[in-house]
Amino acid sequence: MSAATRKEQIFGFWGSVAELFRIALRAIMGSKMRSFLTTLGIIIGVLAVVAVVSILQGVFQSFLGQFEALGANTLFIRPNYEMFSDRREGVRRLKLTYDDAQAVAQQVPDVRAIAPMLFRSDSIAFRSRHDTTTIVGTTEAYGPISDVNMETGRFLGPMDVDSRRKVCVIGHDILDKLALSDQCVGTEIQIGRDTYTVIGVVEKLGGAFGESDDDRIYVPLTSAIQQYGNDAANQLILLVQVRDAAHMDSAVERISNVLRRQHGLKFGQTDDFRTFTQEEVLKQIKTFTNVSTLIVAAIVGITLVVGGIGIMNIMLVSVTERTREIGIRMAVGAKRIHVLYQFLIESVTLSTLGGVIGLGAGWGVSLLTVWILRKTVSPTFPPAYVPLWVVLLSLGFAALTGAVFGVYPAVKASRLDPIEALRYE
Repeated sequence: MSAATRKEQIFGFWGSVAELFRIALRAIMGSKMRSFLTTLGIIIGVLAVVAVVSILQGVFQSFLGQFEALGANTLFIRPNYEMFSDRREGVRRLKLTYDDAQAVAQQVPDVRAIAPMLFRSDSIAFRSRHDTTTIVGTTEAYGPISDVNMETGRFLGPMDVDSRRKVCVIGHDILDKLALSDQCVGTEIQIGRDTYTVIGVVEKLGGAFGESDDDRIYVPLTSAIQQYGNDAANQLILLVQVRDAAHMDSAVERISNVLRRQHGLKFGQTDDFRTFTQEEVLKQIKTFTNVSTLIVAAIVGITLVVGGIGIMNIMLVSVTERTREIGIRMAVGAKRIHVLYQFLIESVTLSTLGGVIGLGAGWGVSLLTVWILRKTVSPTFPPAYVPLWVVLLSLGFAALTGAVFGVYPAVKASRLDPIEALRYE
């Protein structure tokens, strides 16, 4: 076979495919409303996948950014509430205290810094302005570990903690909540029933799912314990930074040994605390995101099957309506394979167009949903994020649905007898 003949065959094949696509588009556009209603199942399926997955991926990417900012050498420790079926029982019986944090800092050489944290929601007030926010009782170590940058003033110092000073560092959102000026260092505000002096304002941080990191007030841990009592003092979260991420496993083991001794646990007893490294937290978040995505995909798969059945039905109707056209094409030289390709390509084109519309609509719905959530839930709700694999998977499944459910109508069209087709009225 000569090169010229081979080239002619190749270009002839792609020319035929292009012509079949043009015929398919003419048939689809010839009945716009029927085509739209036919692909509605595909559109809804792809819309649901893109909308839900893009929101879930946006949340995951937000968490990913936050934990990566902390660094791979950072871990969290909290009471092991999962030991009890009732969390309230765990809160009553489990303890993680300031003494535990100091013991870890003193006895584990791998630990560079440790910041115990006490979280409480409380009322705040300045003059006639009243609101609520998250109070974080912590120590001077929190700033370096979390890489906190100050807009004005300073962060908490060791003297603030040792002396139980009534001082606070406020997040950026507090300025708006209490109508404070940017130069508010030295201003006294009310936190609960106590008065605190503002010593600094943290640079804008942003936030994650449902919570703004700027809507916080940091106070000395000792002052928070004094204000909120022993129940709060026994339920701390420890933020730990180790010296070398490569030795994370050994550091976790040594920290666990110290805490077990602190809590008087005997050999074989379950740890009454839980340790979370960055890798473990991200793995849990990713697992949750993947499971949620699979559940959505399974539900949407049913929608795509329903949409595919709709496409098959309309293609069978189309074959019946165009029987005479099929007979004319065969009479002038079209082969059965060409007729099969014609209807198969039309089915795939129809479903792919539905996928494209669903993709655009899904992206629009995800943007609208995020906008609503930012207005009603949290202004820092993460933006929607659509990975490339979601786009390719959505369009791929849409095209595959058209191909699978378009085979039977295409085969039926290709098997028509030319003479009988020409006689069809």
